Amino acid sequence: MDNSVLRHISQLSKREKQLLTEALWDSIAEDPSVIDIPESHKKELRSRLDTLEEDSKTAVSWESFVKRFS
Repeated sequence: MDNSVLRHISQLSKREKQLLTEALWDSIAEDPSVIDIPESHKKELRSRLDTLEEDSKTAVSWESFVKRFS
């Protein structure tokens, strides 16, 4: 990335940087197929989904949890 771009970004306010970040993420999300997901992330997701399926009989919804412990 060009250093002049980085200099311009560093001069933005926090709010402007936040808006720029959101715009960048939105542009990436337009075509998620171009995002390479590391195999380790896929493995972790599969593990969490397996755990969710195994615990589905004892799991409670977020709403139920909040009601119970509020």
